[in-house]
Amino acid sequence: METNTLLETIRAVIHEELSRSKENFSSQDLKVIQIGMNDLKNSQTEMKRELSEIKRRLLDPEEGVIVKVNENTRFRTELEKKHDREEIEYRKMMLEHTEMVKWKGGVNKALWIFFTALIGILAKMFFLSESN
Repeated sequence: METNTLLETIRAVIHEELSRSKENFSSQDLKVIQIGMNDLKNSQTEMKRELSEIKRRLLDPEEGVIVKVNENTRFRTELEKKHDREEIEYRKMMLEHTEMVKWKGGVNKALWIFFTALIGILAKMFFLSESN
């Protein structure tokens, strides 16, 4: 609304000045000024139309840029949460794996001790039974 009031004031001042200086200008000069003012008015109308189109594209509740940015932000936030959950799950699996490797090492040592003792017992039994 302020823009329209300002435009009206500017137009009134220009019109008043043109009326006062009409005697100093030739009709050709006035036509050039009139054409310039019409071009200015047309440019202003075009600018208003383009601004309305930009505003519509930004604020459209279905396809507006703001809606798209909000959707993108929501998608990124969900993706980060999913990544965090996967990271936690991965760390748990790595911890389990480390514990399993330690357990396997212990079992291997125990089996080596068991089989070595078994072989020793069998060897002793074999050698003692031959000497009798």
